[in-house]
Amino acid sequence: MSSNKMMMALLIAGILMTSCKTMKTIPDSYNFTVKESRGNPYGCWTVLNINSLQNGLVHDTIAGEFVCMDADTIYLLVGDRIVRPIYSGSVLNAQLYTHKNQAGTYFTITSLFLVPNLIGSVVVAGEFAGDILLLGIPMAVVGITHIIIESSAHRNILNYPGKNILDEFKMFARFPAGKPSNIDLNQLMLKPRGK
Repeated sequence: MSSNKMMMALLIAGILMTSCKTMKTIPDSYNFTVKESRGNPYGCWTVLNINSLQNGLVHDTIAGEFVCMDADTIYLLVGDRIVRPIYSGSVLNAQLYTHKNQAGTYFTITSLFLVPNLIGSVVVAGEFAGDILLLGIPMAVVGITHIIIESSAHRNILNYPGKNILDEFKMFARFPAGKPSNIDLNQLMLKPRGK
């Protein structure tokens, strides 16, 4: 195998390895695309680690849709018609998932741009096959770089107490202005699958 073919094979293997890294912590119905996250009537999925002394537990993890936040209380919809109020002072750390991680999209785009190079090298299969593969290296390098950055930077996650404060989570709630007086929160439903 020539060095050009070896280098292209390594780049393709790098793309495949970086795209296989997935994080499955939120339901599919709350894994919004970037387009869906604009004007979305639902709140974003949130995972809270709290200091709790109930049932003999010191730490508890609660996950659900971020409904709203008052001065000292966070409301999470943890199930259909089940809203859990959490005292914000008990929150040790929190993650709010704003939209789907885009590493898979970058993988698809990079792969589609490399297909003509791979087909060309197979069709030619002569002395210029390595040169055709070499033409795809810049695209592969850019694609791999974007995949690594997107999968490791977690731009789609707000972290408390890291880079964010809890007040910044409000804009991603179902009711960003706070608890509405005319709505019974215990009648809310989670976002159905496929909608």
